[in-house]
Amino acid sequence: MKYGPLVTTDWLAEQLDNPAVRVVDCRWYLKPFDNREGIVEYQDSHIPGAVHLLWNTDLADPGHPELAMLADPDRYAEVMSEHGIGDDTFVVCYDDQHVTVAARVWWTLRVYGHDRVAVLDGGFPKWVDEKRPVTSDVPVFNRSSFTPRFRSDLYSTRRDVLAAVGNEEAVLIDGRMQPARLEDGGCIPGSIHLSGIEFIKEDGTWASPADVEQRLADSEIGESDQIISYCRGGVGATGTALALAIAGRYNVAVYDGSWSEWILDPSAPRAPLEEEEPS
Repeated sequence: MKYGPLVTTDWLAEQLDNPAVRVVDCRWYLKPFDNREGIVEYQDSHIPGAVHLLWNTDLADPGHPELAMLADPDRYAEVMSEHGIGDDTFVVCYDDQHVTVAARVWWTLRVYGHDRVAVLDGGFPKWVDEKRPVTSDVPVFNRSSFTPRFRSDLYSTRRDVLAAVGNEEAVLIDGRMQPARLEDGGCIPGSIHLSGIEFIKEDGTWASPADVEQRLADSEIGESDQIISYCRGGVGATGTALALAIAGRYNVAVYDGSWSEWILDPSAPRAPLEEEEPS
């Protein structure tokens, strides 16, 4: 089956009865900016056959509740298996573009070696706008077998980022939204600002490969550069990774702990934002 990193609503509509395809509703909301609950929105209305998984609980390490970092292989595999997602399952993730949580789940699957995954272009809003079917029925699937195969090339730790600072062969991309950057008041030295959600167009679909490449060229990011993306909490950075994958650049690692972990270490270098940043 042809896949990723995006699939269209037309494609998904034709696959709703395909037992080899599993749809994951990833909706989650950043409080206090939006006080909705993802599970409530899912229970009210979702794409038929979709299961609901939360990036910061279901797929996170309970040992780091303040950082919501990726779950260990056993926990991750158990969650996927019990939701009917196995090694041969094609997974389609969607959100409603409040934040790029579908990209986060897309990234976690790839980190654990599952490349049969894509994000629904336009997300749930496009699906609804096109008057496609929705339901409140919660599906139950037979258990599958998911085998985690960790890919260190897609996952960066604080140590990896420390090694990248000042390394001319590495590029650090700051995927935070601008209000978060201004609130945080700094960045990892040498990082380039490319927020993941800013690659989403006004109509809710993702930027074209050509548009992504143009933004990379404008930022002087070369094809052979080692890229590590970070944000504040590990979500926006995955949106940046998805955007680059649209342009065929799948070799983007994400710093899971991101700025929230970085600032816990007083010795970790920080740089002020550039003077031209708007106040």
